[in-house]
Amino acid sequence: MITLTNLSKIFRTELIETHALREVNLQVNEGEFAALTGPSGSGKSTLLNILGTLENFDSGDYLLDGKSVKGLSDAALSKLRNEKIGFIFQSFNLIKDFSIFDNIELPLRYRGLKASDRKQRIDQALELVGLHARRDYLPGQLSGGQQQRVAIARAIAGEPRILLADEPTGNLDSLMARQVMELLEQINQRGCTILMVTHDPEQARRAGRHIQIVDGQLHDSTLYQPLSQPLHQPLAAVQGA
Repeated sequence: MITLTNLSKIFRTELIETHALREVNLQVNEGEFAALTGPSGSGKSTLLNILGTLENFDSGDYLLDGKSVKGLSDAALSKLRNEKIGFIFQSFNLIKDFSIFDNIELPLRYRGLKASDRKQRIDQALELVGLHARRDYLPGQLSGGQQQRVAIARAIAGEPRILLADEPTGNLDSLMARQVMELLEQINQRGCTILMVTHDPEQARRAGRHIQIVDGQLHDSTLYQPLSQPLHQPLAAVQGA
């Protein structure tokens, strides 16, 4: 599903070059749950941003579903993100003056979905994360763990094939963090591919694959075990999870 070949990323200023990623080679199969770990500044978030087509790379290639993203226009990259990739961030990134429903609906509007289709997807996503009864609340009326579940609902309402999570439990206490991890595991068990940046060793162990990044280079330390059920079911099939 994802193939990186000799991919490198360099940040340049007038005085210095910083090699964020050095000839990275990586293959991620559909349905994997991979944890990306490494010290601060090792290139984890840069790699995640490149996988999400939020950042360009300097050399090498990135194939998504067998097609290179190199040289795609901004419009084409935006369409690719909208159709195939979901994002979960540590800071939630919810609009404080929008209701929970409206926060989830906003990216679906950009896809041109009918109002009835948007409502169905939002209802299903909120049922999955256990927050349907709070659909009219504002983000400030929810706990941190609930806000992160809203962010997950927003991501999965688009029915992405890939979910990219950057420290999704970084702002949560241990109980809320476990609940969010259990939710991500449920989503993965239904076939969604997940790549998660984390500093937490326990969370890394719960993923099916552990990829360590040190000085911009990858060290794959745990082999992936395939899922025992069919891959990528639509969100409607996830509703009962």
